[in-house]
Amino acid sequence: MTTKAIRVWYAMTVTFAVTVAFAAASVLYANERAERSERRAEQIDRESNRRWCALLATYDDAYQDSPPVTDTGRTLATEVSRLRTQFGCD
Repeated sequence: MTTKAIRVWYAMTVTFAVTVAFAAASVLYANERAERSERRAEQIDRESNRRWCALLATYDDAYQDSPPVTDTGRTLATEVSRLRTQFGCD
């Protein structure tokens, strides 16, 4: 093999290795960002549920203390109770 051929193979090998390294780094970075984004979305969802729980618990407790007398009121009380259970409010 000539010196020129060796240099060409060396350059191709280095180029290939650098390309593979950049591709691997890109995939790892994208996965990390996706996981971080998913954790943030879950945190926002928990915070939102916590805020709704405060409201639902207040209404549900009030409806249990003095049950509504109208059909609409009973339907609302049932839905508030269902949502409180669905959100896992204490």
